[in-house]
Amino acid sequence: MLTGAVALKENDLQFISNEAGDVPRENQGGLGLYFRDTRFLSQFELSVNGIKPLFLSNSVNKHYIATFQFINPPLVLADGKKVKQQTISIRRSRFVCETGLYERIGLLNCNHFPVRLDIVLALDADFKDIFAVRGFKTQRVAGQISVDFGRGDLVFSYRGRDHVLRTSRCAFTRHPEAISAREVRFSLSLEPQESESIVVHVQPAIDEVPDTAPSFDSGLEGLAASYAEWDQASTRISTDNELFDRELLRASRYDIRTLLERTPQGLVPDAGIPWYAVPFGRDAIITALQTLLYNPSIAEGTLRFLAAYQGRVTDNEREEQPGKIMHEVRRGELARLREVPHTPYYGTIDATPLFLVLFVEAMAWIDCDRLYADLTPAVEKALEWIDRFGDVDGDGYVEYVAHRPGGVMNHGWKDSVNAVQLPDGSNATQPIALVEVQGYVYHAKTGLAALLRRRGRHEAATRLEIEACILKERFNRDFWMEEDGFYALALDGAKDQVRSVSSNAGHSLWSGICDDDKATLVAERLLAPDMFSGWGVRTLSRDSPNYNPMSYHNGSVWPHDTAIIAMGLRRVGHTEAALQLVKSLLEAGSRFSDGRLPELFCGFARDQRFNSSPAAYIVSCSPQAWAAGCVFMLIHCLLDPHPDIAAGRLQVSPALPDVFHSMTLANVRFGTERLQLSIKRSGDDIDVALDGPDRVRLMVDDRF
Repeated sequence: MLTGAVALKENDLQFISNEAGDVPRENQGGLGLYFRDTRFLSQFELSVNGIKPLFLSNSVNKHYIATFQFINPPLVLADGKKVKQQTISIRRSRFVCETGLYERIGLLNCNHFPVRLDIVLALDADFKDIFAVRGFKTQRVAGQISVDFGRGDLVFSYRGRDHVLRTSRCAFTRHPEAISAREVRFSLSLEPQESESIVVHVQPAIDEVPDTAPSFDSGLEGLAASYAEWDQASTRISTDNELFDRELLRASRYDIRTLLERTPQGLVPDAGIPWYAVPFGRDAIITALQTLLYNPSIAEGTLRFLAAYQGRVTDNEREEQPGKIMHEVRRGELARLREVPHTPYYGTIDATPLFLVLFVEAMAWIDCDRLYADLTPAVEKALEWIDRFGDVDGDGYVEYVAHRPGGVMNHGWKDSVNAVQLPDGSNATQPIALVEVQGYVYHAKTGLAALLRRRGRHEAATRLEIEACILKERFNRDFWMEEDGFYALALDGAKDQVRSVSSNAGHSLWSGICDDDKATLVAERLLAPDMFSGWGVRTLSRDSPNYNPMSYHNGSVWPHDTAIIAMGLRRVGHTEAALQLVKSLLEAGSRFSDGRLPELFCGFARDQRFNSSPAAYIVSCSPQAWAAGCVFMLIHCLLDPHPDIAAGRLQVSPALPDVFHSMTLANVRFGTERLQLSIKRSGDDIDVALDGPDRVRLMVDDRF
């Protein structure tokens, strides 16, 4: 997140200002109002009587409305009367919703005499593509941006080289005076203790000039109702840890809702604010997996959306292949002109097997015949991609070669340029077969085999079981580093091991591809001091010559990565180790000032001698989807639920760290029904109660 910035988002609209609520002209931080990857407002500045008011504080309430509180500096009125500092309150309240940005500027005069105020708003729209804003691509402008002031509103218009008309209409509840092409003034006279307000409504549009009157209150009420409806449709989680409920859990709930985008296929989580507020294949899938227990409609929408954008042709420019799941989609002018490849861009090796994993896991919770029928063609195409295009050289492993010069070099979730290095710091040669990706393929094929067998497709199930068995045997032979007691990060183009001890291998516990005789060795190494920072699992061992705790992928801690490893530890029966990771992440999240887990943080060791905090990474998305989803995955990890909707059975294996003594999950979706789970810990004993339809039975597995 940009330092000090305040971001609001609803659907595919987001507004990012500085901490005082302004968007300064020609700011270098990318502030502004964005709609469909275009900046529709590049300046939004407030002044009072020609002076900036004095900023006191801001607050983002419920993640969808922000308030900014100001006071006046010393003023001299036109009649010579002096106004003392902090005798006039200026408050800016804003939100974004389907119909644009709304801001109410409220003023209160606390003097014993009337005051006349000139409120000036400076507004501008540069209609820059987000790639141009970030400096990644030069945007050639098709023509001038027109500015029209009439009927009391201000309209900016631009027709791009893609022939699309983009407009920003700025409307006001008071008739303004235009004092320049991009400035409007409101003159107000306030009696003692009198308050007044001005509402500003900025509505972006494509190929139309919107003509709607601003209604601040109705827009805010509709937005609040939308959030309440989302809460009612989701699992309601509460614990006896008030701090967790009030901060980390609350932030995660609202962050997930904020990041959702409504598409024709359903709800899809955008990756993160500010630069990645669009659907990403991998990010959306992992977020959907994390939130299955919270709200599986995210999984359904994500699956349908990604199936709609599934690869159809071979196109090296966009890394597209038939059956492949996309990486990222953009909708701005540069994408429409194909001057960037994100239409969509398919440079990801793991999204396709993870798509299949999500399909299997979502069907376990939803068990919807229509979803199964609708997605079966996409599932079969994804399987074909794995065996045909995913295996570049026919060695039985899914691997990648970066085809596009200047595109993403590494196609795993660690996609930075130096994410797959040899001990001497050089990059591994391609094609690269990542350790975690083979596990995802195994997870996908074994899960699909079980699902297809339940659906009566026994021949297809048997084929997938055989393929998965062969993959597992070869994987444990080729990736295992005997002297390290751990899996290699990858196999390079020469089929040599990339001998790095990394967090990637921890995903093998979650996917099930790890042999039983190796699981304990992997688990122990992940919790050893070189890998476990005290706050989470490092992406790369501290013993590696490439280790850098301040780097993006070579020693930092990513919460979603640690959460997946915790899930894997539970799967292989290392419950105490899983609880240690859960607790460390919860404690890390509580240390950040905004009360949320960030995308990543530095991998420095935790100092247990005092109340230390993890070191923030220099720039990270906040909120970010799979960081917000972590909390729900951690709760999933603690319960270890396994639904069997057809049999009317829910199996759980509850384990709670010492930060919780009780936990309740109400309104849990179980097919078409709803359940409530209550968990209480007393000493070493944990009791679980189920409240739901009579046909649903609870089975408690206390082996772990």
